[in-house]
Amino acid sequence: MPVIFARLLAALALSVSVAYAAPHAMSAHHNMHAADVYQSYGVIKKVAAGAVSISHQPIPALNWPAMTMTFRLPAEGEVPPLKAGDKVDFLFNQQADGYVLVAIKAFR
Repeated sequence: MPVIFARLLAALALSVSVAYAAPHAMSAHHNMHAADVYQSYGVIKKVAAGAVSISHQPIPALNWPAMTMTFRLPAEGEVPPLKAGDKVDFLFNQQADGYVLVAIKAFR
């Protein structure tokens, strides 16, 4: 099952990346890589209105160590019920106003 989920996440990341990059290729955020989607695993620390704090593993693609940070929930789409203590696998990207989840899956 983890291999299937990993492949699904990779396919989702590619489709989101391609879908976002095409209309935004000439955006005003030239120094930001908004089309890049990153993946990590972690534990939910706090759920708030419109955001979730996750203690995540290192993210080598960004040269980030393990840390706890807050991600905005996506404006569109369905987010599964999340609670503090849930282990999660998630995808996110950087936008002009912070980091936004693209997808998240809890493993209870």
